[in-house]
This record gives sequence, C-alpha cells and structure tokens, in this order.
Amino acid sequence: MDSDDEIEIIGESSSRPSCAGPTLCQLCDMNFDSENFSELQRHQHYEAHFNSSSSKQGPSSGKFRKPAIPKDLFKPCSFQLPLRKKQADEFWYPTLSRPPPDNYCPGLIPLLKHALKKSHTKGNTRRAVLCYESATHICVEAFDRRWGCGYRNFLMACAALMDQQIQSIYFALLDDPFPPSVRNLQRWIEAAWKEGYDREGAKDLRNLVDTDKWIGTAELYTAFTFRGVPSQLVDFDLSKSEKGIQVMIDWIVRYFSPPNPKQDTVTDVLRGASPVVATDKMPLVLQFNGHSQTIVGYEISKNGDTNLLVFDPSRPPRLSMRRAAIAGTSSVVWEQSRTNQVLQSVMHPTSNGRSSKLKRPSSSSDMQQHKRTKSSESDDEIIIVEDFDEPKNGRESGVSAGQTQPSTLDPSNVVNHFRLGMSKLKRKQNYQILYFPMTDPWSIEERDKRKVVTSISCC
Repeated sequence: MDSDDEIEIIGESSSRPSCAGPTLCQLCDMNFDSENFSELQRHQHYEAHFNSSSSKQGPSSGKFRKPAIPKDLFKPCSFQLPLRKKQADEFWYPTLSRPPPDNYCPGLIPLLKHALKKSHTKGNTRRAVLCYESATHICVEAFDRRWGCGYRNFLMACAALMDQQIQSIYFALLDDPFPPSVRNLQRWIEAAWKEGYDREGAKDLRNLVDTDKWIGTAELYTAFTFRGVPSQLVDFDLSKSEKGIQVMIDWIVRYFSPPNPKQDTVTDVLRGASPVVATDKMPLVLQFNGHSQTIVGYEISKNGDTNLLVFDPSRPPRLSMRRAAIAGTSSVVWEQSRTNQVLQSVMHPTSNGRSSKLKRPSSSSDMQQHKRTKSSESDDEIIIVEDFDEPKNGRESGVSAGQTQPSTLDPSNVVNHFRLGMSKLKRKQNYQILYFPMTDPWSIEERDKRKVVTSISCC
C-alpha cells in the first residue's frame, strides 16, 4: 500500500486487505486471528469483558477528577472492522446533498421506530420513545478504532445539532471557523485550553492535537461551551442510592418523554396514544467505565423493564440495515407474520402459495424497476424494495446501479442491535450523561462562568 493511502472502516466485507495487521482484543490483547475467531465470537469475547468486573482498564491517574468521572475509568473499547482505502476523518450531517461516508448511517431512527412498532404488535414492547429522527450513527474508522469512541459520540451530537431547527443558530457556532471532525475536535479543545477553559483537563492531557489520547464527556462539555452551545453534565454514583440504576433510568425516561399538553385536536390524541413515538429531543452522551455511547431513546419491554436504545460507535449496523435506513421507510415492506401468511394463502391462493403482492414481476420492465427479495421462513421480516432507476439519498457500498442486491431484516434483530438492558447497566456504578437543554447560545460572559467544568449530581 502506498504511504499516502488512508483507510476507512466499512460496515461489512467478506475479506480484509492482506496488509492489515493482526486483530487484537483491545482489553486483553488476545490475537483473534491466531484463534480463528469469527465476527460473532469477537462480539461474544467483548461481551465477556463487559460483563466482567475484572476487565482490563486504562492507565490509572491515581486520583479522581471531579465532577467528571475519572479518566482512568474511560478507556474506549475497540472493535476490529474490515478496512478499505478511503479519505479518513470526514464529517457529514443529514442536510448535506452529498452521500454519507461509509462509517455514517442516517435514517436509523425511522427504521428503528418501525421495528419497535412491529415489536409492540407482537407483544414484546409496551412503549418506546426515540430522539430526533435525523440522528445519525457514526462509527470509528481505522485510525481511531482504539481510542475514538468519545470523538465519535461528539460527532453524533454535532450531526443532530447542526440539522435541528429549534436552535438553528447552533449550525454556525459548530461549523465556523472549521467544522467538526476527530482532529478538529482536538483543535477545538486545545483552543479552549488556551482561553482558560478546563485548566485541570489541560494539565492532565497537555497536548492533544494529532494524538491518540482518549477523551471523556468533560472534554466534550468544554468543546461545546467554548463554541457557545449550551450543554450540561449529570453524574450518577449508583452506590449512593438505594434505587441503584433506576435513578438514572428514571432521569432518562423523563428527558425523552414528550410533555403532555392539553390535547385539542385528533392528531394530539392519536400522538398521545401511539406506543412508539419520535421526539425533537437531542441524543444523550453516556459515559461509563470502559466506554461511551449515544442514547437515542428507551423501550419498555413486555415485563415492564426499561431498556436504553443506543448508538455504539464501536458497533456499526450491518450493511443490510444501513441500506434499509438510507433507502427510507417508504422503500420498506413489512412482511406479515407466519400465521397471517397462512391465512392469506388460504383466502387468496396463488400458484406459488403466496399472496399476489409478493409475486415476482413477470415482465422485464417490472423486474428492472423493482427488485424484491424472496419471502423468508422467519417471522416479521422486512423486505427492501429497491428502485435502482432512481438515485438514492446515500451510498450503496459495493452495489452498482441495476445490480440485484436485495436485503432482508428481522425487526427483532434491528431492535436488539440497539438495545442496552438493565442487567448490563447494573454492572456499573458510575455514569455520566451529557445533554443539551436547547436554550439560546451562551454569551461570552456566560461562557466565562463555565470555564471550570461543573456537573449536577443526581445521586
């Protein structure tokens, strides 16, 4: 590979370039290649670390940094991904006309909303509330896969903040004089330090630009404050509360739950009755021992437990899921359950035993316009109807126009990909959340008052 070539992560691939180094666990240094670990086994290996209280931690600083969670409790987990040569460290937000980079996945909130509705129909989900629908999943790339989760959560927040219209002025604050990116965030933070922001953080990290030093929510707070975008840190020390993790869960539910104004119209009534809703709330950044993630909503399961719904920068969605998200929900057909399929076939039999709606087009022109997958044996799958003659609002990685590449997704798999249950959350004691109150931008005087990092303690 040429010395000036750069590499970028893609969602899925059947092979890895021969020049790639060994795939190592970033917590225990196990060589996945020598062990012949599959992708599933690597996921399970990291799950074992997550579930263990003895996971390998980052270098200890020897002291707690208040009010932020100590930096020795924040060394990002990494996930080895197939690589492809590409310009690295791009930034993209939904209103841009160009297609998103391969490590960006817009459109997941509408797709997740549909999957949750299917889960509600099957009785597995009582209720779910999601964040702003244009929230975009951004995963780490090759160059930052060992340390980039904090930066990628920052970019997920920026992508939403630069698209929303509640405070449209945030766009200019975040885009000028240079837009967000991993390396530009390092420059933002160092520029803030020079202006007297977060002197303790500046002392701890010293130089940051062009390094692979991991950062936490305190640095994100400093960067947003320096640009005048209001944000707030909230600390949860679960060892101090009898309610444990429920304290944080209740706070998150209150944050995302839409207000209950007087319902004057039929639309208001129907919205209040809907079991799955998307709101205009910005995503939250959740930091805990070993990792950080972006919270995009919550789900109440059939047994009454509350699960968080998260975008994990180290866990990209599968390529088939990305295609479905980018194509949009209007291009998704939700297949009937097995029971309804049997009833439909009895009431409306066809030569192949399926409903006429799913019958393969007979003419070549129909085949050229609509490429549809065969019905599968699993329940409640979605079928992506791809109009190859029309341009997509995004990039079809590795799929050329006119090529038949159907995608099928199980809605339960879609929900499970983003679900973070209470059983996992209970294994941690310290959490910190960064949220955006969406108030007017801070003036110079208001920024000066916040040069010292502060947080609200909920327990």
